[in-house]
Amino acid sequence: MKYDFLRNMYKFPETVVKKIHNDNELLDIIRNKFTSANAKNFIDFTGLSLNDWSNILPISKRTLQRNFDDKKKVLELSVTEAFVEVGEIYSIGLHAFDRNKERLKNWLYTANPYFKNKKPIEIMDSHKGRDMVKAELNRIEYSEFS
Repeated sequence: MKYDFLRNMYKFPETVVKKIHNDNELLDIIRNKFTSANAKNFIDFTGLSLNDWSNILPISKRTLQRNFDDKKKVLELSVTEAFVEVGEIYSIGLHAFDRNKERLKNWLYTANPYFKNKKPIEIMDSHKGRDMVKAELNRIEYSEFS
């Protein structure tokens, strides 16, 4: 199922995930149901540090930590959208690296000529950068090297 990553990475209930059949329904989840608890679950899943997350997200580390105090708090759209896009990166990356989270993490922290010798993690602070990382992971998945 295309949206299984929501259950596996963010710990959304299966009943919620089963109701998502298209990106419009995913957008509803992003806007109305993505809580700080879902964000914390994903941060734990990735193993990325809060410093990494504060560089990726459009909020500070301290604001992120304050958001964790209220597990039911629905996060701002821009924050939630970044979390979901990074989830898509992890979903594609885990397929590309045979479900090996450590290999994916190593790739994210290795300078890449495709990104002008920046590490993928360094360009994930923008929508365009996250799109570029997804595109490169898809090329790896399907062995389409530039």
